[in-house]
Amino acid sequence: MDKVNEFEHGIDTVTKTRSDSLVFDNLANEQFRFSSSDDLLNTDKGRKAFRDMLAAFFGSQKNRLKILASYAQGDNFSILAGHRRLDDEKADYRVRHKWGGYISSFATSYVIGNPVTLGLIDGNDEQLNTLKEIEWQNDINALNSDLAFDASVYGRAYEYHFRDKDNVDRVVLISPLEMFVIRDLTVEQNIIAAVHLPVYDNKVNMTVYTKDQVITYKPFSHNAVRLVSEGANKHSYNDVPVVEWWNNRFRMGDYESELSLIDAYDAGQSDTANYMSDLNDALLLIKGDLDSINLDPESAAKMKDANMLLLKTGISQTGQQTTVDADYIYKQYDVNGTEAYKTRLANDIHRFSRIPNLDDDRFNSTSSGIALLYKMIGLEQVRKDKETYFTKALRRRYELVSNIHKAINGPVIEANKLTFTFHPNIPQDVWTEIKAYIEAGGEISQETLMENASFTDYKTEQGRILKQGGSSDLEVGQIVGESDDGQADNK
Repeated sequence: MDKVNEFEHGIDTVTKTRSDSLVFDNLANEQFRFSSSDDLLNTDKGRKAFRDMLAAFFGSQKNRLKILASYAQGDNFSILAGHRRLDDEKADYRVRHKWGGYISSFATSYVIGNPVTLGLIDGNDEQLNTLKEIEWQNDINALNSDLAFDASVYGRAYEYHFRDKDNVDRVVLISPLEMFVIRDLTVEQNIIAAVHLPVYDNKVNMTVYTKDQVITYKPFSHNAVRLVSEGANKHSYNDVPVVEWWNNRFRMGDYESELSLIDAYDAGQSDTANYMSDLNDALLLIKGDLDSINLDPESAAKMKDANMLLLKTGISQTGQQTTVDADYIYKQYDVNGTEAYKTRLANDIHRFSRIPNLDDDRFNSTSSGIALLYKMIGLEQVRKDKETYFTKALRRRYELVSNIHKAINGPVIEANKLTFTFHPNIPQDVWTEIKAYIEAGGEISQETLMENASFTDYKTEQGRILKQGGSSDLEVGQIVGESDDGQADNK
């Protein structure tokens, strides 16, 4: 192929490579399954299957997880891979956009930015107090946020349960880069084992958790697996002490299906930056009667340094005056077409990830709360899906806590009676609702009004009123509003 036909996205197949099509293989997000943990760890067939699982995790699954993590951190894989320009002397910007991190942060904050409310069907205060103590010991709101973010990025997240040296229930986060679970062959797909694979000094320090044991293995290299047990300890959870959080049915990240759009956006912005830089490398074109000007390289260099050209014309063989002209050749940049292309890509990323585009004038043109919710209907569907799978994870969490409490005769936890209430993290115009409610004839207590005020709360204000010697029997239905002259009045 002629060099003239090699464009910006061409490939020099002899010396250069590039990656424009990021595709994961079939094993990259495969679930691992086997009949039982005993057969898996103690039979020749099971140990072979276990080695195959480890090979698939290190060879395929961890690669996918690392790539997804790179997009969450803004070090997008595709734009940084391989050569992107045919000419080494040309600009080669690798502009990255943290679309992945933005999408996951937005979705996570929307779904679980406000703490999940834990409740009991029968309202047992003693159990609730025990659960609140466990939540406080583990900073559970922060843990839930980290788990939800991991699920948004990787499609799955993991928490591990144990009791520390002070006999306190502990729940900790484990990165999906270091863990996978194995499920049985039943229709329920119960977890039969969890494999923890932290790497220290380039060695894998593997621990396997089953329903009654914690088994440690001698360190090994990930490309030379050696299943040599160092010993096993019993635990009393009566189940694998690991919870796997799913982001959705397919265990896919929130931006995983949009990676090609993100790559195209990065490439478009990088190409624009390259064009703008290369415009400075314009070519000088001198055309006409070159023989008449005797322009040698040394003279041309001196004129360039002086920022001027002295060109003279001559007389042709027919006696006519000749011409000499000089001009610069620049690349042509289709501003409107390029910007429209990148805008379309950005809109597609928002559309298919179902994250609303807050910079879109059409989104911001409506002030009505219900109208805004309709524009966020896609994100609302994502929220419902996430809540469904997060609730299953939370229920398993407290089933594990319940199991260990039964084993040690600790405070009773009835996991089957727990309820989980999610609160979408979206601005609410509460005062407009309150005013509309009162104008419709409803009554609002002072406690409700004060709890919705940003500058005080009911208990604080009641104590201040009593301290001042006023009445604590506040009237029902009072609300502070604005009078016509701008002064505050009571309605």
